[in-house]
Amino acid sequence: MSRLVKALLASAGLATLLALPAGAQERSARLLAIDFQAFDAAGALVRDLSPAEIDLRIDGQARVVRFVRRIAAAPPPEGAEAATVRLAPPYGTSADSASGRLFVLVLDEDSFRAGREQPFRNGVIGLLDQLGPTDYVTVIGMPYGGVKVPLTNDHTRARHAIELSSGQRSADETGSEMACRTRLLLESLESVLQSMGARTTPATVILLTAGLAAPRRDAPMALAPGMCELQSELFRRVGRAAGVARANFYIAQPDDLGASAGAAGESISGSGFRGSNNPLIGIEDLSGVTRGIRIPLTARGTDALDRVAVETSTYFVAEIEPELEDFDPRSHRLEIRTSRSEVTIRARPEITFVRPRTTTAATRLTVSDMLTSMSTFSDLPLRAAAYTMGAGLTSDGQVQVALVAEPLDRAVALASVGAVLVNDDGGIVARWSAVDAGESPIMGAMRVPPGRYRLRVAAVDEAGRAGAADYRVEAALTQVGPLSLGDLVLGLSRDERLIPRLEFSDEPSVLASFEIYGGVEGQAVSALLEIAASTNGPALVSVPLAIRAEGDGRFLAIGTVPLGALAPGDYAVRAVVQLESGASGRTIRTLRKVR
Repeated sequence: MSRLVKALLASAGLATLLALPAGAQERSARLLAIDFQAFDAAGALVRDLSPAEIDLRIDGQARVVRFVRRIAAAPPPEGAEAATVRLAPPYGTSADSASGRLFVLVLDEDSFRAGREQPFRNGVIGLLDQLGPTDYVTVIGMPYGGVKVPLTNDHTRARHAIELSSGQRSADETGSEMACRTRLLLESLESVLQSMGARTTPATVILLTAGLAAPRRDAPMALAPGMCELQSELFRRVGRAAGVARANFYIAQPDDLGASAGAAGESISGSGFRGSNNPLIGIEDLSGVTRGIRIPLTARGTDALDRVAVETSTYFVAEIEPELEDFDPRSHRLEIRTSRSEVTIRARPEITFVRPRTTTAATRLTVSDMLTSMSTFSDLPLRAAAYTMGAGLTSDGQVQVALVAEPLDRAVALASVGAVLVNDDGGIVARWSAVDAGESPIMGAMRVPPGRYRLRVAAVDEAGRAGAADYRVEAALTQVGPLSLGDLVLGLSRDERLIPRLEFSDEPSVLASFEIYGGVEGQAVSALLEIAASTNGPALVSVPLAIRAEGDGRFLAIGTVPLGALAPGDYAVRAVVQLESGASGRTIRTLRKVR
């Protein structure tokens, strides 16, 4: 690593910025986690896999996969995977948690000629437009540009940095010069990956380059290697560093990039020693050692990197029992396949494990740690959901967000539970903590202004296991003429009251209820409860809703959803309200039935 690169990284504090909070990297010492992606024959993300379908090998040795978890790192972009999702999820879980993503944008400035920057600007701007407030980005110019934008979720800063970047390549670059700048780029790239530390969650590295040299001696065999010698080992070192940093690579290049010269092998006379000047071969070499995906960039449109936004929205984690040799400091060869037909697994070719630290009472994660972290915590399987109520129909204009949470294993005893609501700027706007963590299910409420939020619920059980679940909340009431509708709540009737449930199985029926605000006694209102296979699909079942006055202009609509005849799956439960004036509206909830 060059002194210049070291100084640039140190001055920007990149190692600190790319590292997660101290407790965030900790996982149970019992299992090792290995992330990968899965795609079907059409290239769409696979939504479920079982351990029995995974063939995982380390250094050629088959390992037993104990668990497979699907992690939703971000909501898929509109118009992409969203088209295949019928319904909103009924809840968020610690195994399917919106923890945000980390993007490292590496701009190979010396590879672009001045005036040819538009393709990479368009691609990056299109990607940034699809990122959410929990997605963090850093922009790094290489080999000499340094950290242009430290890690931030202010995507406007990243956009400005890209728009101001310009190419530095000379018009008459020789093959030797290309080899020299490629060597500098690879050394700098290795340094950035090393600064990220040994991660347990994936990062996405997007290298924007207009060409890399292939390995070459840059001198005849009879002489010492030339000053621009480029060894294949340097490519392999980047691949190993990517395995430690859990970095998934995308290499974006201009779509019109072509060979400037063919390959040339050294003859017996010592001529032709320089190797290939084809700028694509070095890109192919880097793609091979990182299992990176090559993406062509165009000067027209901003959708070149759309697939990155889609593919990084979801990944799987396979958990295996550790073995002593796993913690050797060397890199291990990683192979992951699946027995499911027409499904392709994408994983890095190498991986390095870090020996877990001994967890003591002093180093255990707390609820507060998890609520303020962007990381995924899934040692304690947990699920959570939220409902908007109209308790805030007062002069302050706030609404009440009610939360429901429970461990997936209802026999687990929780020691502490807390929750926050996070706005689109990443700021915490409300906090809550459970008075009685043993309540089942856990229920609480927070008051906030209407808007879009992320609910994050965190819990620690009596064994010290920690889990956090995220759920997207649209904190707003549904307007129907002069009336306002709260969210639909599904549950079971216990002691003449509704107890919310997030998942159902063999129950014969489900109680559905929501509140109506702003009504008056005797007002003509009709309400119907429907079950459908999709949000706007035809009703499979329709039942009337009973409406009763609760006082102070508040009414309660209640109905029973027949569940016994429905096959396992997700269903839309729609409460449709219509007034005598003809105004109508609906509130919808996803019901999940499992075997």
